[in-house]
Amino acid sequence: MRKISILLTGLFISVTTFAQWSLTGNSGTNPPTNFLGTTDAQRLVFKTNATERATILSNGNFGIGTSSPGFLFHVYSTTADIQAGVSGTAPSIHFFSGATASTVSGGRVAFATGSNQFVAGSVSGDFIIQNYDTVQSLLFATNQNVANGEGVERMRINKIGYVGIAQSNPTAIFDVNCSAVSGQSNPSNIRFENLQSGTGTALVIDNNGYVYKQSGALAGAAANSPMVTTMQDQIEELRSQVEELRTLLSTRLALSSTEANRLRNESVSWLGDIHPNPASNATTVDYSLPAGAGSAICQVYSLSGSQVAALTLPVVQGKSQVNINTSQMPAGIYIYALVVDGKVLATKQLAVVR
Repeated sequence: MRKISILLTGLFISVTTFAQWSLTGNSGTNPPTNFLGTTDAQRLVFKTNATERATILSNGNFGIGTSSPGFLFHVYSTTADIQAGVSGTAPSIHFFSGATASTVSGGRVAFATGSNQFVAGSVSGDFIIQNYDTVQSLLFATNQNVANGEGVERMRINKIGYVGIAQSNPTAIFDVNCSAVSGQSNPSNIRFENLQSGTGTALVIDNNGYVYKQSGALAGAAANSPMVTTMQDQIEELRSQVEELRTLLSTRLALSSTEANRLRNESVSWLGDIHPNPASNATTVDYSLPAGAGSAICQVYSLSGSQVAALTLPVVQGKSQVNINTSQMPAGIYIYALVVDGKVLATKQLAVVR
């Protein structure tokens, strides 16, 4: 009886020992039947220093720093900027479809630590985003479509390196779609600020939007206008010419009392700003006429000196307004002038946009 008892005790110890995982490793295991984990719907918890560090939910989601991971791999930390890290010689993260690993499909995010790593011509310190696909593009998106949760494409780089902004099928190295977007009121979607002064070759744009270097004389109003002269200089030059004519008339010709009074009264004339400016279809000019004015005209000129509009003004004293139809004027810069009794009393600048 004693021998049977000893035998049963040894068998129980052996079975109990075999059923536990050894801290120094196990041998003779069978993956389909031997495993670390649970057989119920509870999550598996990993702790150090009696504190939970990681968990695996019953649905397979793995979490570090969170007991309820919402993704297949979910990391959470209350400490800023150290949630995850990848280091080593030329570290990278690869993305691909399917269960079998592939380094020649999908894409990768990488950091070069030497020359020609990941991309020919790269140097140490280059950060690289690469799409392996020989047909598809690299996309950049913002916002979120409420209906399906997908982002809104803003820019892409296609397989041959063409860059498209708001353009899903770029047909040039740099292709921008300038169509107005929701909530936008600017006259154009291309803008340059704080440009430096300099000299160079003028650019022209064809009907398809392609930009070329100008090889001949510019056509239209710009052909006869010195591009290096600022608009303010042109206005000041016109004003100087008017003052010279006034001086010449006053000093070299005998003036009647009526003419003398008219010259003095010209100083009370006024040409206001135009609004809106820039204008598209129409704009309004504020003005006032000097006392004793016989006739008044608002004239509009292109920079080449061609008159594009002349509006007869009612001869009334006090502040008045005149509307100018700009719908048929090509986009560009114009000069509008207040002409009283054949004399240019004031000039200002008008911009027309399309």
